[in-house]
Amino acid sequence: MSNEADGDRRFFTTSEVARYCAVTNDGVLKWIKSGKLRAFSTPGGHYRISAEDFREFLQRYDMPIDESFFRGTKRQRTVLVVDDEPDIREIVSRVLQELDDDMKIEEAADGYEAGIKIGSLAPDLVIMDLMMPRVDGLSLCRSIRENPETRAVKVLAITAFPEQDNVKKMYDAGADLCLIKPLQLEHFKLEVV
Repeated sequence: MSNEADGDRRFFTTSEVARYCAVTNDGVLKWIKSGKLRAFSTPGGHYRISAEDFREFLQRYDMPIDESFFRGTKRQRTVLVVDDEPDIREIVSRVLQELDDDMKIEEAADGYEAGIKIGSLAPDLVIMDLMMPRVDGLSLCRSIRENPETRAVKVLAITAFPEQDNVKKMYDAGADLCLIKPLQLEHFKLEVV
């Protein structure tokens, strides 16, 4: 696992850069596409910016550098894993723990339980199944996006049923990414970094 000395090896999401610079995600994407901000793309098509590249960008454009932001790269992240299958919750939780043993991982068995937990946990990431009893992934994702307090939460949907436009429906509901079960663990790890 990384330690404090690894400071500039951490990667930021476009959302983290947007919050830091007080701009929209679209603004960050424009910086990346215009070549102003160096980034790389994950297999799922999401950009990651190294701490070193972000620091260089801030210096080049004369923006303030908050050292606590860069020192704080090891802050504890909270992830909520939502799936009605206990085995899937266990596998996903184990992989997350291997990625970052300081990560706080909570679980919920359906969208209803997840909705309650999201309010109290304020997770950074929700990993959810599409098909669940009581409240399904589509409804949960929509409610996350409609609530101003949870709108910025990253949503990673997983489904064993990619047919019937389920993947498109999840993106339309506001998911940041949709992966197919069985999960390709290396791809999954890159997406949750």
